[in-house]
Amino acid sequence: MNKLAMLPLAALIGMSVFGTAALSDGLSFKKAYDPTPADVLSDPKYMNLDAIMAKFNDGVAKGVYGSGKPMTLAFSQVVMNHPVRINMVETFKSNCAKFSNVTCYVTEGTGEVGVELANIESLIQRKPDAMVISSLSGTAVYPGYEAVIAAGIPLLMNNSGIPDDSANIPYTSFMSPDDWENGKLLGQYMADKLGGKGDILVIAGVAESSNYDFRLGGFMEAINKYPDIHIVGQQSGAWIRMPAMTATVDLLQANPKIDGIYAMNDEMGMGVLAALRNAGREDGVVMVSVDGQKDLVEEILKGSAAKASVYWDSDMDRVVAAALAVVEGAKIDKNIFYHEKLITQDNAQAFLDRIKK
Repeated sequence: MNKLAMLPLAALIGMSVFGTAALSDGLSFKKAYDPTPADVLSDPKYMNLDAIMAKFNDGVAKGVYGSGKPMTLAFSQVVMNHPVRINMVETFKSNCAKFSNVTCYVTEGTGEVGVELANIESLIQRKPDAMVISSLSGTAVYPGYEAVIAAGIPLLMNNSGIPDDSANIPYTSFMSPDDWENGKLLGQYMADKLGGKGDILVIAGVAESSNYDFRLGGFMEAINKYPDIHIVGQQSGAWIRMPAMTATVDLLQANPKIDGIYAMNDEMGMGVLAALRNAGREDGVVMVSVDGQKDLVEEILKGSAAKASVYWDSDMDRVVAAALAVVEGAKIDKNIFYHEKLITQDNAQAFLDRIKK
């Protein structure tokens, strides 16, 4: 079977160059990798991430941000059924609480776009000085983005929900771990572990999100260099453990020989491990995933089929810092990506020690 035969059209078009994935129906997201324009870099109010964090940390030490004027931030979270999403909300609140002059409002979504749009509208009515949105709803949430812009509120997007190139939504900044680079790191690791040949499965997230497109695009960029690696099946695990387990069970039944599995996040990876164990097929399988979730890293440490993950930082300190800087007039990069190293058995204990601190 051709290694791309099981992939949807959205994953097949133009994924050979880092950061230039054209993913069908106008959804390319490629401008996320455009460099910051020279006029922004030369603006006297420009602040890079280091400067943003220095001002933030100075404010933390004093208990007051910047000039001390009252500021209000709002955060619309798309869903609360995943440890990453819960942590984002908790750390948004805790970082705002470090400053006596900062108030925050948060709405928690259900994953339904109607609820998400209603939440965004309710936050607009509170007239915050800046709005953070993290969405998995694709183009369906764009009216919400447009309403924020129309209200004159700076829009920052965190970790997912970046608009595609055709939407022309003038957001202030998109901040996220680099999902394309993470996918590429994991694809190369799997290819190396498999010796450049083998049959693999993909347990995917929700299509039409930038997380899905970037994680798949980066992975395929690496895998495409190896003609003897074949993707023989792909199903969505919806980013959640139980759906991922069900999808893996179906794919294992259809494929008596599997060498590797790419789960697009660790929560789904835990479901993959459960399916492999229930089928008695864990031995000899290389599984890789994304997030650096504690229970998955513990599986890496003990030598299970989970061989590698990459940390996906969901703490909101940098996002809150950037939003506050914007409220005080700073110009910042339109797209800010964070980079982490692979977590393997060699460094899993050090990583677990790090996240305990």
